[in-house]
This record gives sequence, C-alpha cells and structure tokens, in this order.
Amino acid sequence: MIETTVDLVPCTQWAFVRYVESDAICEFLVSERFRDVESLLQLLQEERTRQRREARSGPRTAATLVPVAPYAYGVTLLFADRRATYAMLVCMRDESAGPYSSTEIQALWSATLGGSDMLGRLRIFDVDGDPTSHALERALPALYVVNKEMRIESFWDPHDEHPNAMSALLRLEGDRLPPIIEKTVRAMTEGWFSAPERRAAHIAMPLPFLIVRTVPMDGAAGLRIGVLIERYQPRNSLMWAASKYSISDRELEVLGLLLKGESSAEIAEHLSIAESTAHDHVKRLLAKTESRNRAGMIAKILGWRADRRER
Repeated sequence: MIETTVDLVPCTQWAFVRYVESDAICEFLVSERFRDVESLLQLLQEERTRQRREARSGPRTAATLVPVAPYAYGVTLLFADRRATYAMLVCMRDESAGPYSSTEIQALWSATLGGSDMLGRLRIFDVDGDPTSHALERALPALYVVNKEMRIESFWDPHDEHPNAMSALLRLEGDRLPPIIEKTVRAMTEGWFSAPERRAAHIAMPLPFLIVRTVPMDGAAGLRIGVLIERYQPRNSLMWAASKYSISDRELEVLGLLLKGESSAEIAEHLSIAESTAHDHVKRLLAKTESRNRAGMIAKILGWRADRRER
C-alpha cells in the first residue's frame, strides 16, 4: 500500500504509522534515507493531534500541519473511518521537487479511501488492542557482529520457544545474515568504512514484525558492525498482499491465520468453515503466489527470494 502510494505520487521522504484500537503505535515505517527516528516520532504524534483538531474522524488528505524542515512541502494521509483511525502516512518533498499539484492531491485522496477500506478489514487480525500484548509477543533479540564483507564473525541467537514459519525464514544462511536483513544492514551502514563521520546508530523496520538496529563497534580487529534484531509475532504484515496477488478477503483471513502457525483444521474452526474449505483456500493461495509449499508462499508474501527453500 505504501509503495503503491509513493510510486503514484513521488516524494522525497515518507513516514508511516499504524495504530491499534487504543491508538498506540503498532507499526512504524520510514524511508531508508531518514536517520533521526526519535524526532520523527514526535513529529508524527503532533501531526495526528493537529489533523484531528481539524476533522475529528474519517479519512483525510490535507497539507501537513507541523513543520517538516528541511523539507518544503508535506501532505498527510489519515487512513480512517467513523470508528477509528487506522494509520497515517506523511509524504514530504524538498524544494527541488516542487509543491503537490491538485491532480496529485486527488490521487492521494483516492489512495486514502482505498487504504482506509483495506486497513479497516485487516483490523480483524488485531484480536485485542492492548499494547502490552504486543510487548509480550516480542522474541528475545538476536545479536551479531558483522565485518565489512557482511560476514558474521560472532553472534548470539536465542532459542525460539515458539517456532513457526517466521522462525524458518529468519535462519542464518551459513555465515551470512538472511537476505532481507543483510540488505537492510548494507543500506544503514553505507559509507561506514570509508567515512568515519557517517558512523552512527541506526534503526529500520524491513518487515512489519522485525526491527533491525546497527551500531558501529571498534576493537583490536578494527571496525565491525553490531546488529541487533528484535522480532515480533507477525500480525498485520499483509497490507499489500491482497493487491499484489489478487487475494480475496476470505483468503486474506486464511493467510493471516497461516502466519500465526495454524493448521487447516485450526483455520476451519477459527473461521467456522469446513476443513476441506480451508484446505481449498490454502491451495488457491499457493496457486496465486506460484508457491510449492506454505513456507515458500509466506516467504513470497514477505518479499523474500525463497527459490532455494522451495526446491
């Protein structure tokens, strides 16, 4: 959803937050170019407050009300309905990109309406809105020391007491980090080994349930990259899957339960359908994603190159 929106109307920088029923933030995504996460979070909190003073409920696309310096122009998209605000996307442009045109604003408004509808349907996966439950779903963080060639020199990877499909997807590839993690670390540490002034702690969220932090580490062997990975049980990592793979609402529900590790029998009980019907939904999901098995399908849904795992 975010990728589609920023492709539709380009911006220099964007930030996205999603909320649970209590209005606590449960997802936070930013452009890779952004570094000062703390100040951005404060800006987003103030922006939502100001926008809701202008309109108490419902979807909204409007000029950003808080200062967005060093950017010159901002547009805020509130994904919501009369019941709740589901998410907010702030798109920012620098002076060279120019202001947003009326045509672009109209396109963003259409994206706001479509996104509001999708996020409203996906709220079904947030069984409870208690932020404490999100904290309890966190796995112990994994720690890695990586060299310039992105090879792991040492690590601490805690035992997962509740393994599921996500655990398999995040396993190390020999002495390398999983592909999506390595790509994220490379982006955050670009220039570290040639420009000391660029070395600083960074944070990114390559997947909705995964937080990656990098810190520069100095020692007798020279500069190394410290990587800390915090993993959460997946909840709503499906926001773009429906459009990408033409997945129906019911299939989306089935996929959400598959991500929680449920079997066809458990899915059938959860959705009050026959087990054979649940199995048929899974078969259609496999066909739509052109996957050979469930693990491969989940890998594709989450943007992994899973060819080796499906062989």
